[in-house]
Amino acid sequence: MRFFFSALLLFIGLSVQAQLGVQATANFNSSSAVFVAGLGEADIVEFDTGAEFAVNYWFRLPKQRVEFLPTLYYAQSSDDWSNPDNNIYLKEFGAQFKTNIYPFDFLGDCDCPTFGKQGPQLQKGLFLQLAGGYSFYRSDQDFEVATQVIEGSGFTFGGGIGLDIGISNLVTITPIASVRVGTGTYQQLLFTDVNGQEIETSGPKLTTFQLGILTSFRFDHKRY
Repeated sequence: MRFFFSALLLFIGLSVQAQLGVQATANFNSSSAVFVAGLGEADIVEFDTGAEFAVNYWFRLPKQRVEFLPTLYYAQSSDDWSNPDNNIYLKEFGAQFKTNIYPFDFLGDCDCPTFGKQGPQLQKGLFLQLAGGYSFYRSDQDFEVATQVIEGSGFTFGGGIGLDIGISNLVTITPIASVRVGTGTYQQLLFTDVNGQEIETSGPKLTTFQLGILTSFRFDHKRY
């Protein structure tokens, strides 16, 4: 947690003379199915639609429209249980290195915001995104008699598609649809055999489908 907020402050400081992005996202979570020999499918807590907040720093290649967005994010969602006395909250802290590739303007060498580029909006603004990172999970399970905290972590990978819409040389709005796949487990599953001995199992992994809006602010106006 301390590392997360320290990195966030560093990002904000670096972005004073470059581009700072702030993104709000709706997350649609899906768990991988887990099977255990002789026991069938395990019960997995399913989480409702959640929310995510992210900040990024921006830089690009000098001659090609390939842009890089180191990103920090925080996401939270709750389970879909109907009993209000039993609640599970999933919190996710992570970092991603996102790469945006503009296939219809790949050789565009104008180091300026989308608003300042000449040409059709779709050609200049449409991009494909690849992302890799690392995520920390924390599951707070509040029951009537006790509270249990489960933590996990793992690498993530994903991709998406977006469209930059230049509002001015200062502000760009970008709708993005993406997916993030986790390789680490975020829940612990416990099984026992007929003798009461614990059986080793693998925990479920989280896949998140995302719809978001990124607002980018360009502060290095003297460069263009």
